[in-house]
Amino acid sequence: MPAVIDASKCDGCGACVEVCSEKGGAIYLDGGVAKVNEDLCMECGACTRACPNNAISIEW
Repeated sequence: MPAVIDASKCDGCGACVEVCSEKGGAIYLDGGVAKVNEDLCMECGACTRACPNNAISIEW
């Protein structure tokens, strides 16, 4: 299951974008909120650990 962003917690800091191992843009900012390209997400969990607001989860 790809990463899921809780838009109500995301402040658009970009920490998840910086650590995303899929440099093709699995996570990107859109209108100040992180979004996930589900086709590119590798479900590695790096974004969940990087998010200071706990706005990202991956259901295993």
